Amino acid sequence: MLDINALAGTNWNYDFLEICNLQKDLRTGRPGLSGYAQKTKPLFAKIADRWSPELHAEWLQRHYLCLKLVMGATLQFGTAENAYRQNLQMAVPYLSYYGMFNAVRANLLSSPRSGWGKNSLTIGHEKAIEAYKSEIELLLSPDEVKEEVDLFVQAKRGRELFSYRFPSRGAPGRGGFFVYPDEAERFARVAAELALFNSFCLGAAIDRKFGKPSEWDGYFTEERELSKLWEHVLKGTLGDDDYIHIDSADKHRVVKIARTLRRPLPFVWMISEGGVEDFFNAFGPTRDSDHEFDPDEHWNRLVELP
Repeated sequence: MLDINALAGTNWNYDFLEICNLQKDLRTGRPGLSGYAQKTKPLFAKIADRWSPELHAEWLQRHYLCLKLVMGATLQFGTAENAYRQNLQMAVPYLSYYGMFNAVRANLLSSPRSGWGKNSLTIGHEKAIEAYKSEIELLLSPDEVKEEVDLFVQAKRGRELFSYRFPSRGAPGRGGFFVYPDEAERFARVAAELALFNSFCLGAAIDRKFGKPSEWDGYFTEERELSKLWEHVLKGTLGDDDYIHIDSADKHRVVKIARTLRRPLPFVWMISEGGVEDFFNAFGPTRDSDHEFDPDEHWNRLVELP
């Protein structure tokens, strides 16, 4: 099992489940996480070299959106599993695919190879998988990359299983097909953990450039210093392809984070346990019941949240 902190250059206490097993393999051509780190850390070092209040605000917002997308994907997988258990066949392929898609989007927002702009926020399905393919080519063997991309494409086809094709024999085993929730969740967990590893690497780059928190306080960001792009995200004025919807609760959280977080931190720790609870409780049952789906039971499906 790989030492994530040694690869990232950090000393944070977090247990990865998937990417820590991706070791370099010359036989298959897999670069592994060490190869990925070798290609990625220099890019974060360059970002740290030109670090500024504006870049601090940008990455604060990027990491918050990573967190929100990962929490959204987590909720989708929990809902998909519940639907699968309850024989709600029509809901499963849709929820499984969008859990994958949102984890991929979070991954891309965390990457130093992705820009911060309308194109990164409104990225479509085909462009998302192509960009993600470029990311995992630095991590996985060619055969593994093909398997991941094929799985995503199959899930994308399956999301419309009951919208257009509507198989008379039903779901898998009955004539139809889709990516099962556990397969989709494993795919998404890799994407989410790799995004979290990216945030580890950025934090390490800032530490190397400026010193530990005891040596450099970082930047204080006021609400007015958040990027103009964030206002477009908040108001939904990015155009018809705006896939990320931010509301007043997000605005409140980001303003609070901006007042307290002065340097990059792994995005799972950007908000407190209470903030995570508020998000999942918003989708909880409206009455006490032992039989209704409870999102609170699914917090840690992809990454370990506070």
